[in-house]
Amino acid sequence: MSYSPGLRAPRVIIVFLVKAVVLFIVWKMLYMLWLRPQGILDAPLTVAVGVSTVGVLNLFAEDSRFKAIRSYPVAGPEEDAEPGGVVDVYRNGENTLRIASACNGLEIMILYAGFLFCFPTTATRRWAFLGMGLALIFLLNVIRCTLLVWIFLRYRQYLDFSHHFSFTFIVYAFVFLLWYRYATIKPRSNDG
Repeated sequence: MSYSPGLRAPRVIIVFLVKAVVLFIVWKMLYMLWLRPQGILDAPLTVAVGVSTVGVLNLFAEDSRFKAIRSYPVAGPEEDAEPGGVVDVYRNGENTLRIASACNGLEIMILYAGFLFCFPTTATRRWAFLGMGLALIFLLNVIRCTLLVWIFLRYRQYLDFSHHFSFTFIVYAFVFLLWYRYATIKPRSNDG
């Protein structure tokens, strides 16, 4: 059986896909077997998102102060344990938001970074996009958490939809735009 040369994928696509699969497997093994159980990345990132969210909320708080409190809840039958703990955002003793490892932005940051390392470009450009992109994703996640608290306090009926659909779409669309800029803007010739 012979294949038509027109149906064969270009080498750059094959290399991209092989790199992506290898990075995905290595990341998942490293994360699930070592990083997640120890809370090595999740714990500090969750705390940073929680503290930053509280900082933004307190900039706009009129009559109350928000506090970030780290806790280590016991896992129930339907939920996994959070080895690095969670950060709860309180306002006047009321828990307004719980930031767990699934909400700290780590997975989307890794997805973003993985694309950058699979796509061919110069090292200078890759590291510049990596630093800028990770900082912007972190900032976007803090804004997302801040808005979730605001929705919880004012429009509680829209919280679930906002959390699971609206903000998820916005974050992934933003990351897609970053990838698009990375993939389509040609590097300058003096870019090492």
